[in-house]
Amino acid sequence: MHRTPFDLVRLFLSLFQDLPPMSRSLYLPGAVLLVGYPVLSVAFGPDHSGQAFATAFIAALAVRIGMGFEGMVRRMLTRYSVTRTAVVALGFAGLPLLVLAVVDDPLWCQRMQSVFYVVIGGVFLQDVLLGRTSTAASFWPDAEMREHLPNLTRMMVVYNFGFLLMNETMIRAVDTSYWLLFWAVLPIIGHTVLRAMVLTVINLDDTGRKA
Repeated sequence: MHRTPFDLVRLFLSLFQDLPPMSRSLYLPGAVLLVGYPVLSVAFGPDHSGQAFATAFIAALAVRIGMGFEGMVRRMLTRYSVTRTAVVALGFAGLPLLVLAVVDDPLWCQRMQSVFYVVIGGVFLQDVLLGRTSTAASFWPDAEMREHLPNLTRMMVVYNFGFLLMNETMIRAVDTSYWLLFWAVLPIIGHTVLRAMVLTVINLDDTGRKA
């Protein structure tokens, strides 16, 4: 059955009825996307739905990048110099938005999420191959997490490439507007799955030491 953009907004809001309390920042990019898309669809007209999608997605992605920028810079400063951190962080934040603005294509918006998982998963995979835990340490800097960092590094490889597979499956299996809804709730799904995986790693490590 065909759904209008406003139907997607109502469906999006209904997904949050039974979720545990989470940071509002997880909801904001999705809200921007699912409010902006129907508004722009009306503004641009039915013949420019792809442009409306891409514009709304760029705005939502900019919000997501902006909210995570400070944390990303803080983690990078634990590994790189101030100059290198500034160059890489600005490139990581600005390049995807620039590419999407130039291309203005919904498929590129979808693929950009896959690129994100490939890059982050690749960083953790490199750490696994080199026997390092520095990237995981930047995510979990607390002293009590140090003993778990090797397994957390491996877990993040599985996490990122698992979500890469999920995103590619959604791109092929559902209509673009349904993928939009998927992307809107992706931070909540990712947060929930990541929290469960971290707790699993900690419990398994603790059980292994007691055995």
